[in-house]
Amino acid sequence: SQRSALSFYLLYSAVSDDRPLSMTSSFGSMCWPTQDGRADMTNFEMDLFDTRMNSYTIEKEESEQCCRHSIIRPACVPITIISLFIVMVVFFPLFNDETIDAALTRYERSGICSESCRVQIVESLPTNISFANFTDNPSTYEVWRRLLSEAKNTIDVAALYWNLRDTTGYPTSWQGNDTFRGFISAAKRNVKIRIAQNIASHQFAQIDSAYLASHGYAKVRNLNFTKLFGSGVLHTKFWIVDSRHIYIGSANMDWKSLTEVKELGYVFWNCSCLASELSKIFITYWKMGVDGAKVPAKWPLSLRTIFNFSNPLHISLNDQRAFVFVSSSPRSFNAKGREEDGDAIVATMEDARRFIHIAVMDYLPSTICMGNNDNNNTYWSKLDDAIRSAAYRGVNVRMLISQWKHSKRQMKPFLRSLLDINEALPTRHNSTGSIQVKFFAIPSNEQQKEISFARVNHNKYMVTDRIAYVGTSNWVGDYFLTTAGVGVALISPELVNSLNAVFLRDWNSQYAHDF
Repeated sequence: SQRSALSFYLLYSAVSDDRPLSMTSSFGSMCWPTQDGRADMTNFEMDLFDTRMNSYTIEKEESEQCCRHSIIRPACVPITIISLFIVMVVFFPLFNDETIDAALTRYERSGICSESCRVQIVESLPTNISFANFTDNPSTYEVWRRLLSEAKNTIDVAALYWNLRDTTGYPTSWQGNDTFRGFISAAKRNVKIRIAQNIASHQFAQIDSAYLASHGYAKVRNLNFTKLFGSGVLHTKFWIVDSRHIYIGSANMDWKSLTEVKELGYVFWNCSCLASELSKIFITYWKMGVDGAKVPAKWPLSLRTIFNFSNPLHISLNDQRAFVFVSSSPRSFNAKGREEDGDAIVATMEDARRFIHIAVMDYLPSTICMGNNDNNNTYWSKLDDAIRSAAYRGVNVRMLISQWKHSKRQMKPFLRSLLDINEALPTRHNSTGSIQVKFFAIPSNEQQKEISFARVNHNKYMVTDRIAYVGTSNWVGDYFLTTAGVGVALISPELVNSLNAVFLRDWNSQYAHDF
């Protein structure tokens, strides 16, 4: 009955509250003497109810008395708990990875960079290489020296290796030596220098960066891609200075990249929006340079981006409207929203309507470094398929591939297969696509031939009728699967024209010859 239920509830409450009850028998007998001496259940229930009510009245009075002398009143406790719950319900989703606004800066919220950025194409031309009727772009050495001399607070460098100082005393190595001194000079001005680099090896001793670290000029972290992925390297090459200025391109931290190797990149001035995007990638490298680092399943919200091929950042470049996004590989290094570098290249080719001009050192639709033998390598046709597809729909594709003593023997058969499809390409709207291939070779005298890993066109860029893309990766499968690299794509008529002018200069030069 309801009354019996009430009796049990009141009894259980009294017992659980540890208030003493007068008992003459065990709990099982359910017999207690009441105030009038009768073992009557009804009287017991009423007495127990009176006990509960009297106890509640006393506790209430004590509580109110305590409240008057307490900093935090008991009544505030449930209100506080409820308030905290509301705060968690309302604000916790803002920190969830599915919500953008929590960690966004102004340019990320608006999608528009309010700064007026400046950008230039930067080149290194090997000694004894010249082009008639062409105005030279700023040299890599000149740009690096300016970045170093104007740095006020920070310099972040992502690099494959360091070899700025030449121990052989080769005549053209002075620019590398001077650049190295520039880092020391910046550090002595209290500029904080951070270097994320590939781990030292027999091939890359990293002596220069070790010197900077041991003398307190820089903080250095090493990435071990063999431990992270089983193979690969940090192949990225970029600088971020004062969170405003950027160099990104093909040039390594090597004196040969200034005078004996053909390099190309971008330099951006006063462009903190783009620097912020690139800094997110540098922070990824910095985290992966910690001893025992492992690639997380999910990167922090602060490293995500909303800018990619489908949603580029609106920006002012050289006083003209433009769009830009940064891509990165490998995919597992990318926070949410970041375009994978291979995907960015494919999207750029798919966007082309009239032409695609490609300049890369190596081109292979396969991997080449997956393990100790070819049994571990795989066919990787991602970029190759995009090239064939573009030509099939009527786009004219030109590929300028480097030729030097370290060229991969497998390249020619794959390139020949691209040329072979020309006869099968359809005519659409009175237009037929095409694929052309040339090799770019830099001549060397006897002395220059003695320089190791030099005298080569080290470029890694692509220009279409709409987009100017500059990257740091060779077009080989490994560079997108287990090796770190980045790319910057600019949707800018000015940069498209400028970069295409460089390509056509090289394509029509004496250093380029047909397949």
